[in-house]
This record gives sequence, C-alpha cells and structure tokens, in this order.
Amino acid sequence: MKYDGGDMIDNRFIVEKVCSDSGGMGGILHVTDAYNIINQPIVLKYCKVEDEEYIKRFKREVRLLSSFPNNGRVIQVLHGNMDSVPPYFIMPYYERGDLTRFIDHIQPNAKLQEFVFYSMIDAISELHNKNILHRDIKPQNFLVDQHGQVIVSDFGLGMEPESISRFTSSGMFWGTRGYLPPEFSDGGFKHATVSSDIFMLGKSFFNLLTGRDPSYLIDNIIHPSLFYVINRCCDMDPLRRFQSLAELKQALTLAYDVILNRGGKTAEAHQMFDAIIGRLTSENKFDPKQISDFLIVLSAIDSADQNKICGLIRTNFMKVLAIHDFNMYMSDFMRVYQNMSDGYNYSFEFSEVISSNMKIIFDSAIISNEYKGKALCIAIDSATYMNRFAAMDTCKEMVRSVVDETLGGVVASILQSRNDTFIADIEPSECKSKSISTIIYAIKQKSNPLNGTTL
Repeated sequence: MKYDGGDMIDNRFIVEKVCSDSGGMGGILHVTDAYNIINQPIVLKYCKVEDEEYIKRFKREVRLLSSFPNNGRVIQVLHGNMDSVPPYFIMPYYERGDLTRFIDHIQPNAKLQEFVFYSMIDAISELHNKNILHRDIKPQNFLVDQHGQVIVSDFGLGMEPESISRFTSSGMFWGTRGYLPPEFSDGGFKHATVSSDIFMLGKSFFNLLTGRDPSYLIDNIIHPSLFYVINRCCDMDPLRRFQSLAELKQALTLAYDVILNRGGKTAEAHQMFDAIIGRLTSENKFDPKQISDFLIVLSAIDSADQNKICGLIRTNFMKVLAIHDFNMYMSDFMRVYQNMSDGYNYSFEFSEVISSNMKIIFDSAIISNEYKGKALCIAIDSATYMNRFAAMDTCKEMVRSVVDETLGGVVASILQSRNDTFIADIEPSECKSKSISTIIYAIKQKSNPLNGTTL
C-alpha cells in the first residue's frame, strides 16, 4: 500500500510526505494529527505488506515497544491502531536522525565515542532487563533526540527468548548483512541469545569508528585497547564473547581509561592484562610482545595496584611465562609477585594458587635457576604463613622433583635457610637430587638429634 501527501489515515492523521519507504515491512510517513491531540513532530509507521506473517511481526513490534512507556532510552508509541488496514503506530520524529549521521563527529572524539557506546549499551539493557532481544542492532536503529540522547528503535525483529514464530525458522532473510552473528545463518533467529545482541553491538561500534562495512574487522585502524573489546564482542563462538552487557561496559571502561589516560599506567596495565587473559581463554593464544609490554607496565605502577593484578594471575598466564623466553623481565615480575605474596593480604585458600603458580615457574625448562629459586621461596613462605597443607604438598613436590644438581644446590641453600618449616617433613630418600636429600637429612638430624639412635 502506498500513500501520498494529503491522504488521511484512520480518519485522523494527514500525510505530509514519505519519510522512508525503502525495504523492510514498514513504511514511514511524516504526518500531522488532524485533532491536534499530539502536537509534536511525529511520523507514522505502517505495515506496507499484506502477508499475514509480516502483519504478525509488525504487531509484535508495536506490542514490544508499548511495554516501555515513558522510557527515555526506547522509542515511544504515542498512538496506534492494530485493527486498522494496514495497522500502524505513531512515534516521535527525530530531526537529528540516526547515529550514522554523526560518524564524522564520533571518529576523532574518544569522549564522544564512550558516551555513544555507553548510551547504546544502556538502551539495549532496557530490553534485556525485560528478557527481550533486539536481533537487528545497527547504528541506523539508534536515533538521536534534540538533547543528544540516544534512543533505540525498530523492534521489527525483537523477540522474547522463550517465544517462537514461523519466520525464525523460515527461509526468508531478515536482519542486516555485516551485522548478523554466525548463529543466525544456521536455523535463523531461534539461536539468538544475549551474546547475539552483543555481537551486533560490536559490529556497530566498528562501523561508527571507521565508517566501514563491519563484515571484516580491521585492527590497524582502531586503538588496540578498543579493538580487543570489539573483537571479543564479535567472536564467532558465542561462548567466547562478553556474556552480559555489564561485562561489555566494564571492558569498554578499561579501554577508554587507557585511551583517555584517566588511570595512567594502572588503567593500561589492567586493560592489557584483561586483553591477554581474554585471548588466552578464548583462543589459547598469546602475543609475546603484548606479554612483555604488560610486564614492563606492571613493574611501573603503584604497589597496591600491582598486588591487585597479581591476585588475578592464574596458571594460564604462568604457563605463558614458562614456555616463552621472558627472562629479561622475570626479575621485576618475581619481585612484584613476591611483594604481593609477602603482604599476606589474601585468603588462606589463595596460598594454593600461589604455590601452583610458582610450581609452573619452577618446572619451566627455560626459566633460570635464580628465578626458580625465588619461586620456591615464595611458595614455601606463603604455605608456611597460611598453614595450608595443600600448598605445602605442592612445595614438597617441587623439592622432590629436582634432578639437576645445579638447581639442587640452589634449592638446598633455600631449604637450609628455612629449616624450621614443613620442609623438614620431606623424606630424604624421595628426593632425586643428592644435594637436596643431604640437606634435608641434616635438617632432620638437627631438629631431632635422636634420629637414627637405637637402644
């Protein structure tokens, strides 16, 4: 169905001109209210296709939009008539248009980027809070009001996760190519989840930052901190993406802390670590330069922040240090880690994390004996202070495993300086290193002079 200027719809709304009639199931018209009940600039959206499925989908859009009355982040339904032929609804007209009009302003302005991206997330959060998925997120579906606020629109593909409709599994194509997640290509929208909307947000961020088709993400035109966030949003595996909008927003905050230099080196260290762990978790890969850059920044920040980051380190990061040559950075790293451990500002259970981390360093084939010795010291001291038997067992395993006599000499010296700890419980005959078994035997003799004496 087509309308021309001067046409009357539902005996109330006078058509001024066509606003949009390209593609999709809905046409949009500039109209005025003949009764002047609605006395603001408005547009009328109507279902221009007579197919029953299209009409059903149009009515669902109106129903979903109507569930957000007086919500400043979601476009408002001012009036509607679903019994009209065709069905229609009235919404405000946003003269400033959608976000694509502002790309030239967004690209060079990091503070504006952050505001816009947060606004987009907050708008989609309104939907997710009601268990509604948008499923067609793109910059064109975010409008800007006269105050510069961002409003989400076009719920034509919106759906509650538990609902099922025919078009989700039909052969018809819906959505916008370049923005759709891969799970939509096999089985339609029935596989849509929160992470599907997050995927499309990432693609939208990329488009707003570059003005380019987001089908293929290019990393060398976006700040690395921000590209990490976008790339994770758009991971082909839904489980590797951010799993909530809150998690995405937190990652964006860290990225812009770095870009805007709000937190100095501390923010940079946190963001770098988050990016490293994110890639290790999702791809089981790492960039050696990224690791070395992180170790340099870590050594330069405040000790309290060093402790916080070290408290987040787990075995996946330690394994990277153990298999790649980072020896030139290990002195500062071990100093930082030891300061965290010696502060004892952690739970008893965390002592087991420390001992496991230090065992990875100790077992490495490429880390020098000097740092292996430091790792053993850190593990023993933490296990002793926290009195954690599991951590003690890990330390004993480290000691018993030594075969190389050069390392054995280093370990023997450490054990001698800690002869009043649990290491005296180690059975000398279980040790592979002669230097270690000899010193443990001597420690046992010293702690109990009657050892070996018989009547």
